[in-house]
Amino acid sequence: MFARSKNYLWVLLVLCVFYFETKDASQFVKKDDRKLKILCVFPHPGRSHFYVVRPLLEELARRGHDLTVISYFPRTNSSKTKEPLPNYKDISLVNEKYNVFYEPIDLTQIHHLPIRTLLTELSIIRTFGQQSCDNSANNPEVQQLLRSNEKFDLIFMENFNTDCFLGFVHKFKVPFVGITTCQIMVWTNDRIGNPDDAANIPAVFVDRKKPMGFLDRVANYLWIRVQNAAYDFWYDPAHRVAAEKLFGPDLPSFKDIARNQSALLANTHFSLHGARPYLPNVVEIGGIHLPNSTKPLPRDIKRFLDDAKEGVLYFSLGSMIKATSMPPAKLQTIFNVLRSIPRKVIWKWEADDLSGKPDNVFISRWLPQFDILHHPNVKAYLGHAGLLGLTEAVYLGVPMVLMPMYGDQFTNAAAAEYRGVAVLIEYEEINENILRHALDEIFNNTRYRENVKKLSKAFRDRPLSPMETAVWWIEYIGKGNDLAYIRSDAAERPWYQRQLIDVVLFLILLSLFIVYGVYRLFKYLLSFFVGVKGRRSGTTSVAAEKKRSKKRD
Repeated sequence: MFARSKNYLWVLLVLCVFYFETKDASQFVKKDDRKLKILCVFPHPGRSHFYVVRPLLEELARRGHDLTVISYFPRTNSSKTKEPLPNYKDISLVNEKYNVFYEPIDLTQIHHLPIRTLLTELSIIRTFGQQSCDNSANNPEVQQLLRSNEKFDLIFMENFNTDCFLGFVHKFKVPFVGITTCQIMVWTNDRIGNPDDAANIPAVFVDRKKPMGFLDRVANYLWIRVQNAAYDFWYDPAHRVAAEKLFGPDLPSFKDIARNQSALLANTHFSLHGARPYLPNVVEIGGIHLPNSTKPLPRDIKRFLDDAKEGVLYFSLGSMIKATSMPPAKLQTIFNVLRSIPRKVIWKWEADDLSGKPDNVFISRWLPQFDILHHPNVKAYLGHAGLLGLTEAVYLGVPMVLMPMYGDQFTNAAAAEYRGVAVLIEYEEINENILRHALDEIFNNTRYRENVKKLSKAFRDRPLSPMETAVWWIEYIGKGNDLAYIRSDAAERPWYQRQLIDVVLFLILLSLFIVYGVYRLFKYLLSFFVGVKGRRSGTTSVAAEKKRSKKRD
């Protein structure tokens, strides 16, 4: 009887301990299932930019959050039929006047000249931002939204080439989370006080090799300063005209609004672009667009790949470059090389035929890129270093030959080359020897495949998936976590204070003052001792002369 009572006491004690431990732990795990109303603003008309965020937006809608999405890419009828998302509302910016945004890039217009190309890039994206601002200011649905009494918990928007849409933050007075679909633009770093690390991280639009030498670091630092100045004094004044038309003349300065950004999601990962200092509210989500699984390949593509036991080269210039605009001489060069390699080639080509096409080449207007790269017979990828395709190749462990054309592609290609997973060639300099050597290297030099397997592992191994990470941060901010806990005080300081330039100048001036003071003191002491010595010498000389005079007398 006593033993049985003792057992009961032990059970009761364990239950009490379990109850209080659980109760205590629950204080730290208070789940907030509140659904958010999110205004999503993606005004840039580049398809590849929206391809990054679309899976995230749809996932937020699946989790029950109400989304109002302003973009050039409303959900299609087929997408709605396949997966109805009634809490995903589109405000379309599509306008016939702005079809220019959807025109693929003509390869005959590609001319790379060092300084001119950089300035052209700045001019082009400024124009895109200007047209997006103007188009949105005249959009009836956007105007209706601003006149409405709609309330939101959070604003989610792209940080890229204009600040004019920060007016939504001022209008609805809620926290906002930004996302950059490429490397972080230097003006975004400047707005939130994130370090540029100009000594180690090449700024966007350039192909500087790492580690950077002295002159590269000088050029990189100056390029960062030029971009920031261009954004502040060239972009913002022009874009503010449309912003004031849409949001009113009392709109605060863009910089003042931008400093209050709660978090920034970056479509990068340190394994590829390199380790760099980030604020705690800057979060890498590189690869967020990657699907969880592959889809069955179309029958003709599957047959072509399955039969290619010798290996396949996948060739694509992405969604924004018109391969059919390639000059005949350049096209013939590529034909001659592809015809000569003992591999099959599958090529994204925006036409139904390709005159003179080698027999080992398969062409198609559209190709399911991720699913093709996943096929075990695909051994290499020839592309333009667009971040989405490059990320897919890294994720799937496919080595690359890269020929960047514009934008961040130069930086992406240089990063891949630095990691030893790609051979970098220049489009304008391609000839048969250069292209054949690059393909020979990527197919036959095993170090590229070994390096890309290591990189793929590092890219995949994360505490949470990019999707879970992004959703967590959006919900964390949207559910009321205060900005004061995660924002850096550096956001309030100008760039020269963040980089201690004022301190360095002060120390230089102080050092010069001390050196000058020491010099004056030394000069004074020297003249003093010389004077004393002179006086002593003079006294000694007089005494000696008197003594000599006495002897003569």
